[in-house]
Amino acid sequence: MRRTALAMLTLLRGAAPLLAPRHVRCLARRPTPKKRPTVSMALRGRPGAQKREQVVLPPMNAQIQQELLRVTVDRGEDEDEVLGIISREEAIARAEEEGVDLVMIVAQSDPPVCKIVDYGKLRYKKDKKKKEQAKKVKTNQIKEVKMSYKIGDGDYTVRRKRADKFIKNGDRVKLSIQFRGREQQHMSLGDDLIEKFTAHLNEDGSNIQRTKTIREGRDLTTILSQKS
Repeated sequence: MRRTALAMLTLLRGAAPLLAPRHVRCLARRPTPKKRPTVSMALRGRPGAQKREQVVLPPMNAQIQQELLRVTVDRGEDEDEVLGIISREEAIARAEEEGVDLVMIVAQSDPPVCKIVDYGKLRYKKDKKKKEQAKKVKTNQIKEVKMSYKIGDGDYTVRRKRADKFIKNGDRVKLSIQFRGREQQHMSLGDDLIEKFTAHLNEDGSNIQRTKTIREGRDLTTILSQKS
């Protein structure tokens, strides 16, 4: 029995392995399969990707609970039609008749103010007005144009065109005449240059108004803008 076991052990030691060592290493290093990307995985790691603008809708139609309402009807370019104070049921019926919505405009008043209007058009008008106001605030900035009182003709023309563009775009321009060292003895020449510059902008089609000229350190400054 012992001899049989020894013989079998000898045969096993001499037999070729089932898998080569390099195959064993490959199996050990095989990467785990990647998970299939999902929406949550795609959004993860992207700052702000899951943030969405939340639009708070005003109460409309059956959501309005007050019994008495002050109601107007939107007539587009014409003045709104005033229905006065009517019941909620009558207002909803009138909105259904017009094929639009009954929208709460001012909930704090007594009675609340509502409008019979297409809410999609109402929201479009509000968004358009908001964008126009934001654009107006953005463009109404102060740009700065600097020049020496001894500026050459070429550089003067460049600054003249730049200031004209700024003003016609709705911006204000801070005009600064710079003086260095002993040049400050000739401040009066800076006043003359400001008058000349303003006159040229008027010739270019900009109806200019300007603030009082003041001294800021070594500079003479004034604010130029388009007359309203």
